[in-house]
Amino acid sequence: MKQTSIHAICAAISFLFAFVIILMILLRYPIMYGIDGPYYLIQMRHLVSDGVIKYPDPPLTYYMLAPFYILSADKNLGLKMAVAFYGGLTAFVLYAAFRSFGDLSGLAASLTFILSPFTLRLLNDFIKNYVSLLFIAIFIYTFLNVKKRRHAIIYSSLAVIASAISHVLTFGVFATYSLLIFIFCQLKREYGVERDAAASAVVTSFLILILALTVAPQIVGYDTRKLLSFVENPFDHGWEKAHFTNFAASLVIGFAGIAYSLKHRGAAELSMASGVSLILVNLPIIGSAWLFRFSLMTSILVPPIAAVIIGEVNESSKFMVFTLVTGLMLMTMLPAVSMLKPSITMRDYEELRDNLPKYVPPGSTLVIPDTKVRYWVEALHEEIYEIVKLPPRPPQPGTYLVLKKPVPPGREPPHGEVVLDGDYIRVLKLR
Repeated sequence: MKQTSIHAICAAISFLFAFVIILMILLRYPIMYGIDGPYYLIQMRHLVSDGVIKYPDPPLTYYMLAPFYILSADKNLGLKMAVAFYGGLTAFVLYAAFRSFGDLSGLAASLTFILSPFTLRLLNDFIKNYVSLLFIAIFIYTFLNVKKRRHAIIYSSLAVIASAISHVLTFGVFATYSLLIFIFCQLKREYGVERDAAASAVVTSFLILILALTVAPQIVGYDTRKLLSFVENPFDHGWEKAHFTNFAASLVIGFAGIAYSLKHRGAAELSMASGVSLILVNLPIIGSAWLFRFSLMTSILVPPIAAVIIGEVNESSKFMVFTLVTGLMLMTMLPAVSMLKPSITMRDYEELRDNLPKYVPPGSTLVIPDTKVRYWVEALHEEIYEIVKLPPRPPQPGTYLVLKKPVPPGREPPHGEVVLDGDYIRVLKLR
């Protein structure tokens, strides 16, 4: 009974700590964070009012966010509550996955996930990617804890399907991760339920990929074009020096996971696959246009390595190693917090919200080339304006160009009439 109480307390801590930390970070500003923050407001409004999202996207994440969005009068707050909840849920699943290695091991998995600067970067701007990490966590739990073959196969397959209809990068890393685990099971001649869980994930991933590339690209929100773009030009935009720091750190942690798996039996395949995957997603030979997104998946790959190593060290050293690991994560996380914020200042937000309707009549067409500005104007005023990226051809009456200041030379049309010259935007009526 006492042990059960300790497990329950640790499980509650893993969820509540993550939930509270994320919510505290997100509530520093009243509006959504990142360039894509308003994009989620747009998508959710269309999902609730029209039954479908406006822009093609893998749809599952939006349905997961919907209850929070619907129940909250403040839609920004509702989505932030959802982000905090799913972070807490992922942290809880990671704790449950590694609880059998010891409570400190489970807490290490939970805390290294939530204190990761990569997790913070995801929840700031890449919410679909961030929420879908829950499905990799569920697969890890299934691999380690589900002992009935039929259940393991079903849960693993469902986790892959859920990731595919949530975010293409999570799906791609999930497919590679499960393939590596299956290969290591084969090499170590581990033919139990664990191998079947990995095998079902691999087969399901392959079938989804074939469908998405051929007859049904809509099942992943047409995101296969991103996969094809990467295959065609994986070295786009060359290298950046900053990525070598991530690579050096991933190399150390990745080889620690690999070294552990060579010496120990418990979760060896998982540790090996996590180590190899961690190194792969941070390879600096990949072009920077792709690498910055791949490296964010470090978020879900470090926790298994930290958890299994802490689970295997001597009892007398467990707490010291746990404190060291979580302390290092906290040190890397704190500088990242200051980077998390909306894509515009509150003053700029208020100018878009309050001033734009004063100077531009309802029913007008707004041409907004800048994505950051366009998303916020769309989130605020989509119901009263038609908002486009490029001017209509032929020119239509009642068309206004919205430019972010300072306006680059040559961007402002010579015959436009300035109707609003604010601190953040300049609006011109096109003739």
